[in-house]
Amino acid sequence: MDKIPYIRYENIYVIPTFHCRIEFAKLVKKAFFKIYPDVIAVELPNTIKEHVIEGIDRLPYLSLIGYADMLDPKKMIFVPIDPGDSIIEAIQIGKKYNIPLEFIDFSVKNYQPEDIKLPDDYSISKIGLNSFYHNISKYFNDNKSKEKKDLRDNFDFNEYIEKQKNSEIKLSNLEKDIMREMYMASRLMRIKQVYKRILIVIGMAHWENIKYYLQNPEKLKSININLLPQEYIKIYNIRSRDARFLMRELPYITFKWIKFKEKISKEILDTIETPEELERILNTFDKSRHISEILIQARNEYEREYREIINFHRLKILFQYTRNLSIAEKNLLPNLFDLIIASKNIIDDDYAWKVMEKASYYPFNDKKRDYETLKLSDKGAYDSNGRFIKLRRHHPYYSKENKSNPLKTRPEEKYHGEWRDKWNEGGLTCSYPPEDLIQEDYFAYLRSRAIKNLKKKRIKIEEFQSNIKDGIAIKETVRNWGIKKKIYIKNEQKIQGRIDTIVIIFNEDIGDQEQYTYKLTWWAENDMESDMAFYATNPGEYLIGPGISHVEIGGVLSVFPPFRLDPIFESYMDYKYKDTTNKAERLLKGAIMYSRQKYLLYIAKNPPRKYFYSLAGIKHRVIIYIPLDHFSKESYRTLRRMHILSKKSTRKIAYNYIFL
Repeated sequence: MDKIPYIRYENIYVIPTFHCRIEFAKLVKKAFFKIYPDVIAVELPNTIKEHVIEGIDRLPYLSLIGYADMLDPKKMIFVPIDPGDSIIEAIQIGKKYNIPLEFIDFSVKNYQPEDIKLPDDYSISKIGLNSFYHNISKYFNDNKSKEKKDLRDNFDFNEYIEKQKNSEIKLSNLEKDIMREMYMASRLMRIKQVYKRILIVIGMAHWENIKYYLQNPEKLKSININLLPQEYIKIYNIRSRDARFLMRELPYITFKWIKFKEKISKEILDTIETPEELERILNTFDKSRHISEILIQARNEYEREYREIINFHRLKILFQYTRNLSIAEKNLLPNLFDLIIASKNIIDDDYAWKVMEKASYYPFNDKKRDYETLKLSDKGAYDSNGRFIKLRRHHPYYSKENKSNPLKTRPEEKYHGEWRDKWNEGGLTCSYPPEDLIQEDYFAYLRSRAIKNLKKKRIKIEEFQSNIKDGIAIKETVRNWGIKKKIYIKNEQKIQGRIDTIVIIFNEDIGDQEQYTYKLTWWAENDMESDMAFYATNPGEYLIGPGISHVEIGGVLSVFPPFRLDPIFESYMDYKYKDTTNKAERLLKGAIMYSRQKYLLYIAKNPPRKYFYSLAGIKHRVIIYIPLDHFSKESYRTLRRMHILSKKSTRKIAYNYIFL
């Protein structure tokens, strides 16, 4: 790998960059300590220099610099102060080591750069900047160079300045780029005469044309460098929760980059003796490792909240699928969209939410309120008065396709702790009716399946005599035809009775420490629902909305049709359940006591004690046991993860937070 972190032209050391990419920010650090420049030049207008530096001084709090175009004051252009951007990194280093800073760009009217699909910048860590730039230059030469070459030789800078003042004349992006490149080249010509070593951080698409003007300085004579100040400049604060709309890296990776820089600044930087040693240390920051951290930490939180294990096999498939998605898009590392799609398909939506929350994690939030806060979205921003602002980026968005979030979004808290406050208001806890319908449908499916299994066990295979009864037993007939030449028939014995009571035990909760401490008996609100008794985790432990909590069910009893079931878990009922040893057995005995049909269904990992079979026989009941692993986890997921609302009025808004 070529380890030179810059491209040299005379006394200018260039880092052609993709904006808001940490790999290029790493190159800035490497280049600075290799050449120790006399000045640092960056691709930003000089008219906003003070405000950009003020925004950088606020880091790690996020800022957005908004300024009115000097040629069209009614239009606003925004520059993000992204901690992972190479230009921001260059300015930070220059300030820290007292290196002069030059902002050399020119602000043009209504500049909206094109979205360009380019290779993943992560490859720089493997092949080096020069090889990367050589291959990218081929793209620009094939797609942009010829038209730009034809235009730049006869381009009059001042003439186009006058054209911009005329609102009826629309300049192309190509013409605007040439204006900027001519201006930046003229600034560099002056800087070259003053400083020996110049480090410049500039957009990758601009360097070749700037170099052309440096080689042909006679084409820059018409440029007037004295520009008017901006009509309006303002610094906006950006909330940490909106970091993913501002940054081009995953906010979690940017957060790790900030912590990494703090660590090497405090512990290592002063002890480094050679640039090679610094390069080795910087190369230890690997974005792929932090993407793995996102998936692993999301798994840990998912298992802690939902009490479902994501084993190593599923995790391996998740990593493979994520890798394949990124390769299909011709990228080396996955973006947020890839991570969410892989998480949805391999695990579920709940895990995908955890992945998105972890990937979007950026903990630095300015609470002083010295600056107006913009609320960002993927399309623009909202100011403090609720007005929408369409953001036009100063720098082009060189990265992946802009894809929408495939997850449904829940409304956010109006203030920190709002959901908890709504839950604490209390009231009569209740269920969510659409979820009740799904649960009842599943109970009906279980009753139907159990009866079918019972019927299969009651089928007798007999030799055909005179009555075909319940049809020919094809398998048995074919099996014996070659020898006995006889026909066999099925004789299904009728089942007297139905199933009205179901007990499902997901976890018996045996041990000194109870996992499922919440016990409740719920009565049906209409004839289409069953009476239920269950034990679960504490409501309010995990809130997903104002007064909306999800719980994990350990065991549940369903009785249909309902008849107002006695409160099974109340202490005054203990005398009826002296012969039970845990909550699961208490539900089973309740099922035996309150069943009005011959059969009751018991689903659990292990069959009940023989005592309960005898007890059921005394009550003229029959227990049908089906192992829990006969059902997929996906099929009973909605039943095991139930939502509890703090009061009935919450049902009006619950659909915004509960996705079934």
